[in-house]
Amino acid sequence: MRILNFNIRFGGEKRTPKIVEYLLKNDFDMIVLTEFIKNDNGQEIIHKLVNKGYKTQPSNEKGGMGSFIACKDDFVTKNVMDRWVEVYIPKMDLYVLGVYVPDQAGTEKNLFWKKILDYAEKNLDKNVLITGDFNSCTKYDSSNKTEYNANDLIKLEELEYIDLWKYNPTEDSDGYTWFHHSGTGFRLDYAFVSPKLIPTLEDVSIYSDSQIRESKISDHSPIVVI
Repeated sequence: MRILNFNIRFGGEKRTPKIVEYLLKNDFDMIVLTEFIKNDNGQEIIHKLVNKGYKTQPSNEKGGMGSFIACKDDFVTKNVMDRWVEVYIPKMDLYVLGVYVPDQAGTEKNLFWKKILDYAEKNLDKNVLITGDFNSCTKYDSSNKTEYNANDLIKLEELEYIDLWKYNPTEDSDGYTWFHHSGTGFRLDYAFVSPKLIPTLEDVSIYSDSQIRESKISDHSPIVVI
């Protein structure tokens, strides 16, 4: 199964046709987008994916930037909130949570992280994938050792959720998914799986597609789980 996690930046804007081309050309089984906006560009993405047989679910229906899930397999939408969409895929007995964590430090971001951690703890005994743009990193995930909500990432791992990048990254893949204009690199985009999925991970690997960022289709490198 090929899973994409991709921050498309401000809903795609004029880059939307190239984003759609990338999504369709790679024939992903599941797509999780962040900074998705259900405007004309978002509707174009939905239309093109639905025409290719995907079922889709955005988190935000009224124009705000949020997260978005598309899947070739049928799913049941479990919970939709601002920047948050959870679906259940019966065929795989898999819960998928797509998140777009607020970027600014403060109460809103901390409360959003609390929701993620509460969800993770509540669903320890299920097959769960939590993925998206966390706008967070530990000092090991930034080139200048800056931290953003590092304790929350650590708490998620203390719940025995597996950071797939640490589990099996492709060797030639760049770990940083976003770069500040100063040149500082950060790993802000993650894919975590619940401990129940650990026995299924033997053949799973992950890579970041830095070519998409370098070609300015977005300012984030998509991450692909295969």
